[in-house]
Amino acid sequence: MAIEQFERLEEGLLRLLAAHEAASGEKEALKAEISSKDLEIAELKKNLKRLEGERDQVREKVDGLLARLETLIQGA
Repeated sequence: MAIEQFERLEEGLLRLLAAHEAASGEKEALKAEISSKDLEIAELKKNLKRLEGERDQVREKVDGLLARLETLIQGA
């Protein structure tokens, strides 16, 4: 009877160790995925900043053209 109890205990411990190993593997995979997403976010932020700068330049040019057009219309 004591042997059966030890065998059940051993089986439980083996299942627990297998679950722990699986969870550890998952944790490492998730850490790698987070790292990859962090790099992707940094790149997207960089692109966003560049595009915002381009938008501001276009806005300035359009404003300048509108001002020149307004001047021409008033002078006519």
